[in-house]
Amino acid sequence: MTIFPARNIRLRMRLFLGVLICVSLAALPARSGTGKAVSIPKLTASMETTGARVGDQLWLELRYALPEGARLSKDAPIEGIEGVTVIEQERRPGTVRIRFLVDRLESFDLGPFALKWLDGDGKEETIQADPIAVEVASNLGKKPEEATLRPIRDIMPVEPRWPLYLMAALALIGIVAALAWWSRKRRVRDSRTVMEDPPHVRAEKEIDRLLAAGLFEKGETKAFYFSFSETVRRYIEAIQHFPAAEMTTEEIRRHMGPNGDDQEVLQLLGQVDLVKFADAVPTPDRKERDIRMARNYIRQTAPAPAEGPAGPAGKEAGK
Repeated sequence: MTIFPARNIRLRMRLFLGVLICVSLAALPARSGTGKAVSIPKLTASMETTGARVGDQLWLELRYALPEGARLSKDAPIEGIEGVTVIEQERRPGTVRIRFLVDRLESFDLGPFALKWLDGDGKEETIQADPIAVEVASNLGKKPEEATLRPIRDIMPVEPRWPLYLMAALALIGIVAALAWWSRKRRVRDSRTVMEDPPHVRAEKEIDRLLAAGLFEKGETKAFYFSFSETVRRYIEAIQHFPAAEMTTEEIRRHMGPNGDDQEVLQLLGQVDLVKFADAVPTPDRKERDIRMARNYIRQTAPAPAEGPAGPAGKEAGK
């Protein structure tokens, strides 16, 4: 066992070197081949079939290979599918699958296809693939001009709709009748209000409301006398039957004539005009006298109260 120690060592060294060389030679082609395979980007396009009918859904598959460190541009559009109705799209490493609808009667071409990608330095590049033609067959067969069209379903009888129309007409008539009743009731109520408030009572109430507002005491003298003048003019219009509210004092004077009962109210309107248009400043005593003159004229021209229990008009006239 110890006769040839140096020779055994040399044999073992040679055997080890031979195994190491064999392993290196076996790995060298694979490494160089792999580097060559990924150094050139590549894109191929394929489809499950190149024939279809209108309404079919087909899958288009794009396979790509990129150099090491490269990647597709984020959300990069796929060129070559413009005008195609895309239903869905799947993106996986090395593959892009697109399902589209066949919605044309004639044949159409897809592509050429192109994808944008970025190399290791971020520079954008493009890879392309050849186009694919899709042949669209008619749903009516090889001779569509000789095909016989038939309904998908039998003709369904339509139920008469006159009950629905009748109900709608009755509802419309009911709405119109309700509106007419409401309008008539409102007119009756308004007419009753007018009957309950004759001109002299209405004028007295307006004067009371004007005094309660306190415009004169607040220094709003012109506003007070404008409202006061409108009340007196509307009362004259109601009992004299001419548009006194729209006339000047001189025009009212010509319409009323020389009647002695009207001279006092005409004098009142003249004094009110001085405040309204000539910036006259009445004293509180002047205001009180003007109110008394207006009330006296209203009560002198109001109708006499009816016999029997005194009503609202009688009470107003007896003040």
